[in-house]
Amino acid sequence: MVEQGSQVQWMNSTTRKQGQVVEINEKIIQINRNGVQVTRMGKPDNRVLKIKQDQGEMVLKLENEVQVLAGQLV
Repeated sequence: MVEQGSQVQWMNSTTRKQGQVVEINEKIIQINRNGVQVTRMGKPDNRVLKIKQDQGEMVLKLENEVQVLAGQLV
């Protein structure tokens, strides 16, 4: 299960990305990315995650779009 502080990874096109979960919500999270408001809707069984990428940018992903990195289970 993904928890706040977990290190996660996901595929973005052909590149594997990773970052740290900084917020989790079952309903909605919004961020402003490059001047554009991005919104993701979650559900109790597929929560939305706000992730700080290793490069410093924030992204939104659903739980089923990420994998917890080995040794990072909280």
